[in-house]
Amino acid sequence: MEQSASDERLNIPRTMKIGSFHIGSSFVDLLTSGVLNRVLISDLGLWATPVALLSALRYLLAPLSIWAGYRSDTKPIFGLHRLPYIWAGRAPMVLSLPLLPIVTVLLAADPTSLPGWGLAIFAFLIYGVGTLLSGSTYLALVRDSAPPRRRGQALSIVQIFLVVSFPVAAIVYGWLMPVYDPAAFWRVVLIGMALAAGFFFFALFGEERRGQRITADDPQEQVPFGQLLREMWADRRTRLFFLFLALGAISAFAQDAVLEPFGGDVFGMNAGETTRFNAYWGAGVVISLIGTVYVTRRREAFMMTGPTMLGLTLTALPLAALGAVALFAATDRAAAAGLLVPVLFCFGLGFGIYTVGAVSLLMAMTSDRRAGTYLGLWTVAQLVFRGMGIFFGGAVRDLVLLMGGTNTLAYATVFFLEAIGLLICVWLVFRVDVPGFARQTREQAVPAAGLAALAD
Repeated sequence: MEQSASDERLNIPRTMKIGSFHIGSSFVDLLTSGVLNRVLISDLGLWATPVALLSALRYLLAPLSIWAGYRSDTKPIFGLHRLPYIWAGRAPMVLSLPLLPIVTVLLAADPTSLPGWGLAIFAFLIYGVGTLLSGSTYLALVRDSAPPRRRGQALSIVQIFLVVSFPVAAIVYGWLMPVYDPAAFWRVVLIGMALAAGFFFFALFGEERRGQRITADDPQEQVPFGQLLREMWADRRTRLFFLFLALGAISAFAQDAVLEPFGGDVFGMNAGETTRFNAYWGAGVVISLIGTVYVTRRREAFMMTGPTMLGLTLTALPLAALGAVALFAATDRAAAAGLLVPVLFCFGLGFGIYTVGAVSLLMAMTSDRRAGTYLGLWTVAQLVFRGMGIFFGGAVRDLVLLMGGTNTLAYATVFFLEAIGLLICVWLVFRVDVPGFARQTREQAVPAAGLAALAD
């Protein structure tokens, strides 16, 4: 049966409310991926490899996200499919944050402190499990809340909140702690916790009603977890898309643990200045993401291969330029520093286009019948390999230094390798038949009253 025009319209205010969830996400993620890394590497002088491995640790547990997505499809709790799993993840994430200031104090006193590293691993494991339980189920909630032809647009709007709030969080944290000291870090953590919890509650309140059904509620539709994964992986398009997401995550996030230390080691910047790096490239992301959503608003999700390829290219070129800036700093540090902001801004512009394209394709490469499980698989591709990318960036930096290279060469190598990886992704996404997958899953889709109700 054809859907009416009103059924096809996206409820923008509701999508924006759900998207405010990501404001809370940015305030907690920046503490662990940005502020803490800068403190440990540049302010406390620790090696980048163990710090990057610590950041990557949570992502290595990412297969949990497939299980969580499958459970949210098939095993509602108190009549709710998504919200219990989201809260089961976000609560421990927030509660793990007070351990971070304790970790910095212990490692400042003794960089080899076993209690310090043990507590750090414990905190990141709790944080990681929480991220994985809630990540794919939150994406499924966003998908459930939108009409089928507007799901890519809905996820793009949600992503806008994430990228807008990251530079805002960076500015707030840079203002609260321009220079590291333990008391200031405690203040930053407590304020971040309060803001995150408030936005999580606001975004999720009332967004799922008891008794709503999704397709996988039907016993005839339920397939054992292992069999379902084998069926999904048997599709060549699924494998290629997984590889595209994985390599894209490695290449786009290898600088995550070293970008702020790069500012400190190569340009002698303080913590407040390097924290604002997130604001520079985040501003570019905001502009291009909003612009891309507007320009492509009439395209369905499966039509976004072209914009994705363009975004990948425009993300790779500034990363190569950032590598050139790092090398240039060896001869003229002042002039090279003047290029940092425009290059980071251009990186953000490309990354915004890439993000809109990739999340739209991600929605198109998701079956209506197995939304939570497919989104769990794509979450694995992004998170496991994002973690590997973070570790890879720190390890490459340290390896070049151990081989006798300079700081400028070490960081330049990381940025150049990222650019090469993203250009390979252009070829990979071209090979994925997203329109064919979308047509096939649409033909196989079983009508679900619950989805129609959620789109009201």
